[in-house]
Amino acid sequence: MEFDKKYRFFFDLFMRGTVSPFYANRVGNVLTDEVVFSSEETPLAFENVKISTVWDVPEYLEVSLKERPEQVRVSKIRQYKGYLIDLSKFKKVEDYLTDQLSSRNRKKLRSKKRKLESECSIRYVFYHGQIEKDEYQRLFSELYDMLDNRFEEKKTANHNLPNWQYYRDLVYPMILKKRASLFVIYDQEKPITIALQFHLKQTVFSYIQSYHIDYSQYNMGDICMLKRLEWCFEQDYRVLDLSMGVTDYKIKWCNHHYDLYFHVFYKANSISTLFKAKIQCEKLRFKQYLRDRNILGKLVRYDKIKYRIGQLRG
Repeated sequence: MEFDKKYRFFFDLFMRGTVSPFYANRVGNVLTDEVVFSSEETPLAFENVKISTVWDVPEYLEVSLKERPEQVRVSKIRQYKGYLIDLSKFKKVEDYLTDQLSSRNRKKLRSKKRKLESECSIRYVFYHGQIEKDEYQRLFSELYDMLDNRFEEKKTANHNLPNWQYYRDLVYPMILKKRASLFVIYDQEKPITIALQFHLKQTVFSYIQSYHIDYSQYNMGDICMLKRLEWCFEQDYRVLDLSMGVTDYKIKWCNHHYDLYFHVFYKANSISTLFKAKIQCEKLRFKQYLRDRNILGKLVRYDKIKYRIGQLRG
């Protein structure tokens, strides 16, 4: 049987603790100079490879391709820009804020935080290693509603919501093993901001974050980021990755950007497979051409189109 599969590098590494069998069993982080993943080799029958694609390989993670037959080739195609916060050169959160944010932004952040804490009964909680199952279930339901309401407000589709039960089942045991965490800002007992993060050595991967739209006036995203950065310093995390996509929020907070690549593996001694692989690669390059010129992702946005289609279907 011919082998034809798609892998999601980021997802597999941070959430499943695996890497595609096309790579050696060691992944390094060039920013923290550490091995973030190692395991037993996963065998792969290269003679069965047809066309396989590995999505979202970030350039700051060092991967090595396995030795493979000459007829199995790989094309590496730049696709998205990612953003992260590199804390390795800073000793405390104030140092980072001074370096990254303007004095005006710092002043506004502190003012909004004081206003929130004076007008509401605020507490900040990180669930990392322990959480009651009932509270976990409640928080996941609250986060779903936050995302649903927030994306309805923005008139865009959210790709996580249709798979919510999968994430609900996935994350709880990962929190207990300290491979994931939930950061929650409460107003008394009411969650008003929730952030889901995954952990790998000294790297934190920020996956989902949302807030209650009734608290929009407090700039909850910025307050949430401040508290998460404080926690990263306390726990000795050196990288907070906000992942792919260019937004004003990421540009404001992140001091490092990187490229993500798609790796397309294909059998070059088959004319039909070679032709299909070349077509696929050219489609990926054309998409990136449109992104580089702010057409795809700016003028044309799939999430907004998908939202409109969903509205028409009713």
